[in-house]
Amino acid sequence: MMNFKNWILLLPMMYVAVGCVTSKPTRSTTVDAYSNYDEDLSGVRPRYKEVAPAETAPKKNEVKRVLSDQPLHVNRQLDAVVDTIAARNRNIRFASGYRIQIYVGSTRKDADDAKLYTYQTFPELNPYLMYSQPTYRVRIGDFMNRIDAERYLEQVRTRYASAVVLAEKIDLKKSLLIK
Repeated sequence: MMNFKNWILLLPMMYVAVGCVTSKPTRSTTVDAYSNYDEDLSGVRPRYKEVAPAETAPKKNEVKRVLSDQPLHVNRQLDAVVDTIAARNRNIRFASGYRIQIYVGSTRKDADDAKLYTYQTFPELNPYLMYSQPTYRVRIGDFMNRIDAERYLEQVRTRYASAVVLAEKIDLKKSLLIK
């Protein structure tokens, strides 16, 4: 029977022996799965017609189609749908956007001065004068994005410190003219 001293001496030797045992290197199964990947994709590749040397120069007003298995009926249907969407989009005139309100007050002359300032300083922005008794409001611009309105707001505040950006319906065609 072993006594306690022998166990204390034997225990570190067992740790050393177990630690020195060589182990097999581990291999990842996913690496093996991807390195042996093999698939024939020739069935899904597009096929092209052979072009004779005499046919290489395109004739006048002729559209040359190279793919032999191109479904033309799908392209025609897609063109028709895109044309109807474009026609609807041309009919949309107003959208949600932003304007800068530069003047609010009860004096018509000050409102006209604010409008004149806009014409002279920012010719690309359209001024809008609104009157709701007894208040005149002058708003400028047709901005699609608030960040565009904020850029002009910094310049306008040099003259009109109380100018603010307001959400409003804007004219799309006029908004495209703002740079």
